[in-house]
Amino acid sequence: MDTNKSKIDQLLQKYKDGNCSIEEIEWLRNLLSVTDIGDQDGIDQALVASLLQPSVGLEMSESRLKITLENIKKKIQKNVEDIDSLPQQNTDGIVPIRQKTIFPIRWPYWTAAACILLFLFSMFMWRQRPDNTRAAINLAGRQATPEDAVQPGGNNATLRLADGSLVQLNKQASGIVMGERITYQNGEAIGTSTQTGQGKKIDPSKVLLELTTPRGGMYQITLPDGTKVWLNAASSLKYPMSFAKNERKVILVGEAFFEVTKDRARPFSVLSKGQEIEVLGTEFNVNAYPENESIKTTLITGKVKLSNNSQSAQPVYLQPGQQSTNTDGGDIRVGNVDTAPFTAWKEGMFYFDETPLSEALQQIGRWYNVEVRYKGNVPQTHFYGRIKRSKPLKEVLDVLEEGGLRFELSKREEKNILFVIPLK
Repeated sequence: MDTNKSKIDQLLQKYKDGNCSIEEIEWLRNLLSVTDIGDQDGIDQALVASLLQPSVGLEMSESRLKITLENIKKKIQKNVEDIDSLPQQNTDGIVPIRQKTIFPIRWPYWTAAACILLFLFSMFMWRQRPDNTRAAINLAGRQATPEDAVQPGGNNATLRLADGSLVQLNKQASGIVMGERITYQNGEAIGTSTQTGQGKKIDPSKVLLELTTPRGGMYQITLPDGTKVWLNAASSLKYPMSFAKNERKVILVGEAFFEVTKDRARPFSVLSKGQEIEVLGTEFNVNAYPENESIKTTLITGKVKLSNNSQSAQPVYLQPGQQSTNTDGGDIRVGNVDTAPFTAWKEGMFYFDETPLSEALQQIGRWYNVEVRYKGNVPQTHFYGRIKRSKPLKEVLDVLEEGGLRFELSKREEKNILFVIPLK
């Protein structure tokens, strides 16, 4: 009996310290159920009573989780030591911070381990609740926070033909090619746009077609001269069926990346929000969303000339690696930039480099087709890092919350609204 009481005393202390294995807890419960423990033995009676209650499954589960976590930590640490000996690779996780901080490559492993354990513990707690409590949580929680159901955008666009008809383009295709006939990139014909509604022939350089992407959509087009254009979400491009002999001119609303075919006899012009960009052959990105206070033009290769409607403003020339900011007041400022963050969307990435919260959420809102609203003042948080645009919204928000934010997503009629709530 004394031996048993000694073992019980030792195991109870281990249990209080959270060091008991699940097997030891089971053994202790069985031993307590057949051993007479009196007040005079100096053993914590409340602790003994709690172990013998049916709710002990919760403590057992917590002990198992602690043990599992320690095992995972050991395995992760071993893997990290192995990884540290290998060349480092870039990750695609956002690092949301107020001051620029570099996190080592090992943090995603800890995040994964914590998520697994949290999920297991949540499932156990879920099973312990009465059925009516579970139903209330499902009604109030899941419908109020459906961010895991919001998927990223993809190939999606409509094409307005010469006769005014609209064609919903194939979402399985990534782009169209203009020529004598309009085709997808695989050669499949879409239709003709050289006819009016009455079948009358028209001059193809006189009629504008329009390619439009919705929120959550992007598409590519190869223009009649071979110029390639990538349209970002919530954008439109107007262009003729074929260019005139002395010029190539298009009209942009939103954001697009241009890869212009060289033709010295016919300058290529992009009109957007009162700004005109003139090039001969180059690669550049234009961000000219109507809701933005300025137009940003980022030059990758070649040379561009910019002008606007302001009578006093002089034309500005950009060199590769430079970006112009054209404000509504007509002032054009030029500076050197890292061009990667401004063109990464074309490659399927969000790329943040000291990006303000409001600007980052604008990009996210357009791509996931959610309306962003703020509760309180807009936090002065900046973001650094990259993340694939193919990830569900929930994964993006989970990482953004590391920057001291909380998000609530609700659905009103057919619109998803994302509320941003600063943590106090």
